[in-house]
Formats: sequence, structure tokens, C-alpha cells
Amino acid sequence: MQVLELKPLKNKKLKIKLVESEFPVDWSLEVPNNQTEVLGDTFFISRQYLALITDLIKKERPDFVVEDKGIRPFVETNGDDEFVKIFSEEGIPYSLVDIPEYALDYISLPLTNKKELIEKFDVEIKNYKEKRTVYYNDLHFQQLVLWKQYLKDEYKEEENEIRYKIREAWMMMGILKFAKLLDKRHLVTLFICDKRHFEGILFLAKELDIECDIINIKKIAKNFDKATSVSGIMKKSVIEIMPIKIKKKPKEEKIIYFFDTDEYCSPFDTNMGYDAGFDVVLPFPRMTADRVEKLVQDAMFSRRMGAPTVYFIGGSNVEESDKIADAVLNALVPPFESPVIIDPRGAHTTASAIVAKTIEIARMHRINALANKKLVILGGTGPVGQICALIGSKLQAKVYITSRREKAVKSIAEELMKKAGKGASQINGVVVITDEEKFEVLKDADIIWSVGKAGIQLVSKKLMKRLPSNKIVVDLNLVPPYGIEGIKPNFNNKEFCSGIYGIGALEIGRLKYKIENKILKEATTRKGKVIFDYNIAFRYAAKMILGSEIEIIH
Repeated sequence: MQVLELKPLKNKKLKIKLVESEFPVDWSLEVPNNQTEVLGDTFFISRQYLALITDLIKKERPDFVVEDKGIRPFVETNGDDEFVKIFSEEGIPYSLVDIPEYALDYISLPLTNKKELIEKFDVEIKNYKEKRTVYYNDLHFQQLVLWKQYLKDEYKEEENEIRYKIREAWMMMGILKFAKLLDKRHLVTLFICDKRHFEGILFLAKELDIECDIINIKKIAKNFDKATSVSGIMKKSVIEIMPIKIKKKPKEEKIIYFFDTDEYCSPFDTNMGYDAGFDVVLPFPRMTADRVEKLVQDAMFSRRMGAPTVYFIGGSNVEESDKIADAVLNALVPPFESPVIIDPRGAHTTASAIVAKTIEIARMHRINALANKKLVILGGTGPVGQICALIGSKLQAKVYITSRREKAVKSIAEELMKKAGKGASQINGVVVITDEEKFEVLKDADIIWSVGKAGIQLVSKKLMKRLPSNKIVVDLNLVPPYGIEGIKPNFNNKEFCSGIYGIGALEIGRLKYKIENKILKEATTRKGKVIFDYNIAFRYAAKMILGSEIEIIH
């Protein structure tokens, strides 16, 4: 008894020519027994298709030929079969491939039980209808019908799983088994099958390092319009079947180069890259601006122009990340430019999520925009806080960033104003250490964002209760003690003090994930030097939860 096992061929190279069958190949778990069917399990093949296969054999010179069995039984091929005779006359081995009956019986057992249950529902529904008049609002009848439909849908889904994925794997194993028997290093096979299997076979072939070509067929009826009867069509019309060879375009790997300032590249961003569809994520930890130019040039000039290449800049050192981003952008030269994502420690995507989520909740409280609203960012000198300040400033909010270090907070506020540019509102740096200092800056705030380090409480419940109402508060801290005492990570517009509404870290995290995933996927489709930073991240965030993009000044 064979066990399904797919392993790449050793010391052999196989090329599969996928040839579309003349007609769709029937298959189902239950072999049709309706003798009124014209074809039944008989596979008719036209003279034109036989001629096409004959020509393909002469042109391609396959080492062996396999065919999708479908609902035909596994029997010895008949020497009188004209189709089989084509191969035998050329000395080419031929075989049907499919899942063995013992394996199919085992796999389909749960479906057999499910089918019996569906039949019981049919009987129950029939009996119910015979006993009474059924109305549209009959709850019991509704449940019977709904459960039957649910079981039918589930049955069909599981049957299709066998029809395609499982059978295709067994077919591929049959091809590999055939290839192993032949004493040649380079082999070519024709696999004649329903074209609905092409996608699955191509996927398996890629995994097994097997080259594939596709040969579709096109049928043309000539003189058809001149005939007026069946006999006329048979006598005067001509069917031509032409092969259409489709060369699969060589797949270019989607590669993202991940430059991180930290000792180790972030597993979060690495996983995000793979989940977004990149084939290769290349991490470069401990990156500095003076080292990145050479790496970018090597990456750029070693790939075809327009190949899907993306550069991602991360790390907790925001200042160095900015320098790396500038160096990467300066190193890119036409026509080899590629998209660049700037998101050090998730600062750009997280900040964008915070601002967009705040606006969503603010609108529920009749605050339509952040313009002229006092916005206090606790722990605002960190990566997320700085980007929050930039977006808030560009949205014309009255921005205050806080820190325990006076020199640092003043200096960072000045640098942020330079980055914000003309038209942005003032960013103020404020020193807060004591509760009284915190109270003074928070009492007239409309919006409070707590973005300090994990596990550090910045505002106590006692202080929160002293504050006037009509405030929206975001706490990014997911590690207790939380940044704002009283806010839990799952809060979403939750009133936790009188007139003060909280948004927790989980709500921000969910949106941040969606934004980064969107950026990564979008970057693979874009050509040239496209910069994905907080400007684009915030536009995406606003579109996701507000329904329309919000432009911020550049």
C-alpha cells in the first residue's frame, strides 16, 4: 500500500508538458451509474485531437506520457485503443494517474457519513411538508433547510478538496514514480489532464523543482454556418484543434531588504514581510547610514530593472533610521529605483493608527477634526511620540510633547518643527515630572496620547479623576502597569472617568497591523522611487476606518 509522499527527484531533471484534455475530465466521489448518459465513463476522442497528440509527440519527443484517469476504472490499457496505440507505436510508455481506490475510500469516509446525514435531512423535510402546510416563518422548517444546505456546502467543499489538491498530489506522485523507473537524467513527459488542474500541478512542480510548460487547445469549426442539418454538419463541417503553447513567465522573487539599527532585526516586521507575500526577507541588523549605500547598490544592480525589490528601514534609533533612509534614497538611481518603506520600530504605522483611531472616536463625540484642539503626547520624545507630533502638527492641532528631560524635549520639539515644515502648527516641548506639572498640562487638553515605554505608568487614576471631562485618551501600553491607570488594552471609546473616553493598545495594534500589511503589499506593486512613510501610512489608516483619505501637508 502506497503512502502519499512527494520528494524532489534525485540526480534527475524533469520537465512536464501540461496538455489540455479535449473535453473536461469528469470526476466525483460517486461514479455515475445513470445509463441514460451519452458518454457515461466512456472517453471519446476526436480524430483531430488524436492528430494533435501525434504531432506533439513528434515535436516534443516525451520519455513517457501520463493522463488524468478521471472516473475511468484503473484497468490495463487496451492495445486496440487508438489513443494508447499512438504511444505504443512510438515506444513511449503510457499510464493513467490518479488517487488509488484504497486511499480514496479512506479519505472519503467522513464524506460518506455526511452524505447519509444529508439524505436523512431530505427525508425529514419531505415528511414535514407532507404532514402540514409550511409557512415561510416556520422556524423548525427553516432550521431543517438551513442545516441541509450547510451540510451540502460543506460536502461540496470537502469533495473539491479531494478533487483538486489531494488528487493532484497523487497524480504528481505517479509522475515522479514513473520518472524514477526510467534510466535517464533529463526527462520530458506529457501530462494530459483537465485544465482545471493546471494551477495545482504548477504549484507542486515549483515546490519540487520541476519545470513546466502549458499547452492549451483551441477548437475551430469551419463551414459550420453552411450546414442546415446534423448530417450536413457531419459531412461538410470540419473541426480543427490547434495547440496554443503558453510559456510561463519566469517568476521573479519579491525581495525586501530590511535595514535595522538594532542588535537584531525585529521579528514582528520580518514576519509581516512574509505574511504580506514577500518571497525573501533579508535582514541587516546593526545598520548605519555610512554602510547602507554599498548594500543598496549591490541589491539594485544585481536585479532586472523593475524586478520587485523593496527597502525597509527600521530600528529603535530614530535619528539613525532617518539618516539610513536618506542614504538609501540617495543611492537609488534611475532606472533601477524601488519603493522605500520607513517605519522605525513601527513608529510611522503605529502613530498613523493612533491619529486615525482618535479622529474616528472624536467624531462620535462631535469633534470633526484635530485642528485647534490641544493635543498632549505623554512620552512624546520616543519614536512613536515624535511621529504622532508631526501628524498632529500637520493637522493643525496644538501639540505638546512631554518628557522628564528638559534639554531633550526642547531640542526634539525644535527638530520636529523643522521636519513638519511650513503650514504646520507649533510643537511645544514641556517638562513634566510631578503630578501637579502633569495636571497643569493635561487639564485643558482635548486629546491625550500616552506613548511611553512599556510597563511604566505615566498618569494615575487619582490624577485622571481630577481632570475636567470631554477628553479622549489613548494608551499604547500593553504591559501592566498601563500608561494611564484605568484604561485596559481592549477599551474602544470606553468611558473610564467622568466624560473621559479611553482607547486601548489592542485597538491601536489591530489597525497598525492592517496599515503595515497594506503598505507592504502595495510596495510590491509599485515601480520607481516611492516613499512609504507616515504621510502615506496615515492616508491608508484614515481610508480604512474613516472611509476617506485625509491629506496632511508635506
